Amino acid sequence: MSIFNFEFPTTAGSFMRGAVTAAAFAAVGLAGALATTPAWAELGEQSAGSTSALPESANVFYVYPGRPRVWLSNHGNLLRFEGPSGYDHVGVGQLSEGYVLCYTGFGSQRRAWDTGSSESGFGPSVASCSGNSCTITRNTSDGWLRLRQVITKVDTERALTVEMTLSRIGGPALSGVVLRRQVDLDVDAGGSLGSGNTVSWFAATERESVWAWNSATDTNNEGHAVMLRQILRTPASVPYSAKVTERILDNRCSPPNLAAGGPLQGDYGATIQYNVGSLGQQGQTFMGRVQYQRN
Repeated sequence: MSIFNFEFPTTAGSFMRGAVTAAAFAAVGLAGALATTPAWAELGEQSAGSTSALPESANVFYVYPGRPRVWLSNHGNLLRFEGPSGYDHVGVGQLSEGYVLCYTGFGSQRRAWDTGSSESGFGPSVASCSGNSCTITRNTSDGWLRLRQVITKVDTERALTVEMTLSRIGGPALSGVVLRRQVDLDVDAGGSLGSGNTVSWFAATERESVWAWNSATDTNNEGHAVMLRQILRTPASVPYSAKVTERILDNRCSPPNLAAGGPLQGDYGATIQYNVGSLGQQGQTFMGRVQYQRN
């Protein structure tokens, strides 16, 4: 395991660290934790654990070597994505990026997420990094599911690949399983050459990709684009979609796609959503691989 003590500046939109206590950390890790109603809860939905973000979701755990320069938490949150030098594109106004998981067991819908600024329903992580690859594993706090992330930087493609493997490890047969990757794209907003403006153009195809960009007249310096795209899924029959979300770090199960009718300009989020469906057998898995790529 590698830990790099790089300083990561807090912003007005960052989480309240004072609210996080050792007791809250322990509660997240208890498989039998009492369910609480999370923020933005949907009808019939519950999630076990704390809704305050732990420091592990927002503090820098690893900085990948080379370019693009990428900062990662040990919960598997992408904290910064800089390229070319001086231009940062992720979570500039508010931390940052992460994952959302929904599932139903014993007739109750549950939701677990970690989007950097808030988290609920996941236990502690086991994280290790070396070179251009990191592996992060977490179980849901009810002990039913395990999420393993392998996050690899691909220098020649100016990209970061995130492979998410979801495994049923306990509890009842599960239905309505949804796995999403969610990000606050703030293209060209941060860094030494950044504009400080978190408004970008956004668009999405029906399924494969969602992207944000700035045209030449949108910034005083260069304008760039960042795409979140679907690469691979197993089983291949699992439906998926790409969306622009109104909430930059939306943790709902299936938010609407603002870009269904075409491109729009604003401060929005982006997601790739996998409608996994059922995980009925112990040990049954789903793997979804997505990629962040700069133009």
